Amino acid sequence: MAMEDCCDEAHEAQEIIRQGTYDLPRMSKVLDSERVFLLIDESTVRRYKADLTDEIEPQINELLSRAEKGLQLLLKKESMLQTKVEASQSRPTSRAAANTTGMNKLDVRRMQMLSRQRQKLEEEAAALQAEVDAMELAAMKK
Repeated sequence: MAMEDCCDEAHEAQEIIRQGTYDLPRMSKVLDSERVFLLIDESTVRRYKADLTDEIEPQINELLSRAEKGLQLLLKKESMLQTKVEASQSRPTSRAAANTTGMNKLDVRRMQMLSRQRQKLEEEAAALQAEVDAMELAAMKK
């Protein structure tokens, strides 16, 4: 009986040891890994913060200047469009119909043709202005 008790105790001890060491490879790997958290003093934090500020501040200033230039460009474009709207509102609505009572049919057709040509040229000028603005914006980005 004493021998059985001794064997049972040895078996239980072996089971406890096995349960305790079963996870040993994983635990060894976890314990061998590098530290994740490191305590540092306040002066080191301030130094890193100042270094980061020195590194990022010029880039932020550059982005701000680009944004200001873009804003000025948009304000200029807005004023040009506002002027164009005011000019178009002040013009008579029907250019071809204005003062055609004393003209013959040939003059009326010529007036209509010139009016269409003027409108096309204005559209081309607006497209060219948009292209110039896009080029200026691209030049500012570089």
